[in-house]
Amino acid sequence: MPHKGMQQVIKQAKRFNWLAAGRRWRKTTLMMSLAVDTAINGKFFLWGAPTFDQVRIGWNEARRAAGNVFTFRQSTMTATLEETGGMIVFRSMDDPDNARGHTADRVGLDEIADINPIAYYEVLRPMLIDTGGDFFGKGTPKGRNWFFREHNRAKSLDDSMSWQVPTKGCRVVDGELIREPHPLENPDIEWSEIVNLFETLPISTFNQEILAQFIENEGAVFRNIGACLGAPMQSDHAGHTIVAGLDWGKHKDFTAISIGCVNCKHEIARDRFNQIDYTFQRDRIRTLHNKYNVGLWLAESNAMGEPNIEQMLREGIPVNPFATTATTKPPLIENLALILEREEWQFQDDPIWTSELEAYERKVSATTNRSSYSAPEGMNDDTVIARALMVRAADGSMLWTSY
Repeated sequence: MPHKGMQQVIKQAKRFNWLAAGRRWRKTTLMMSLAVDTAINGKFFLWGAPTFDQVRIGWNEARRAAGNVFTFRQSTMTATLEETGGMIVFRSMDDPDNARGHTADRVGLDEIADINPIAYYEVLRPMLIDTGGDFFGKGTPKGRNWFFREHNRAKSLDDSMSWQVPTKGCRVVDGELIREPHPLENPDIEWSEIVNLFETLPISTFNQEILAQFIENEGAVFRNIGACLGAPMQSDHAGHTIVAGLDWGKHKDFTAISIGCVNCKHEIARDRFNQIDYTFQRDRIRTLHNKYNVGLWLAESNAMGEPNIEQMLREGIPVNPFATTATTKPPLIENLALILEREEWQFQDDPIWTSELEAYERKVSATTNRSSYSAPEGMNDDTVIARALMVRAADGSMLWTSY
């Protein structure tokens, strides 16, 4: 049974809903309530979570709540209400393609902060187009990634709603924990449990995990991103020097292309695609090359990159290779980070490309004390590398080097 806070969330909901809530607020129980209600009304609910183990948590909770009414089939991970034809489909988002092909009247994502944004932007959001269905994204914050951005964005949209709910209402004043009831808090949590957590957790962890605050990730690489998203979608760059960065991919990874104007210091075009043959990929690259009159491509040469670069050269496309290694990657990424910090370039605003910048992480080896850079587990960094290569190609020292 939903507690009073959950009931208020359901009453206040709009079409697109983003709930940041502390641990043990019972977010999964809320999702179960929404899913069952959808199926009772003869509709289709798609339930997504970051991993299969987390999907199974929702599956088990739904079985406990409705196992005597719904028909649960583990082989297909579905729950069907025969009387109405309504259905709940449970899918792991570790591979966003797990959900492709479905049509949904309502989509719910559990622990959304850990889900690859591609799952929402490219797979789940489009499946609501023809049904006019609604969306619920719920989770405890994890830094300031795409969940943070959509949570904030919802505040300015008429069809969207966002909530920031602590496990139990309180605030920290001068290092002391003060009880301050919140109308949406979980009433079943004992205050003494929250006090104990406050006394044992680092304050930043407590603020994130219990107060549901979006804490800036200390390992975040790129800052000042929002100030650098002003590049116009269309502009005249006739006679200007145009460069491009290219990161190769084929199956789960993506080939990403960033094209920029050296004179204006604007990103003027982007492309991103996967699951197509390299011959078709090069055709797509050639089209972009001719359209924008690119003077230099800087392309990752690792693995499949080298033979593709050789073929591009045979076709008359000016391209330099970049071998991404533990030595070359840090300065490449740090150069892009410095450019963003100083607002030296303006990039086009795109939710997936921006999310990959926001989520990018720096880790320091305990043995070598060296920095390494990568996307969080389950996310991609193709667009980050493409942009980093593009601004590196814009460095005058690279414009006339050869392969």
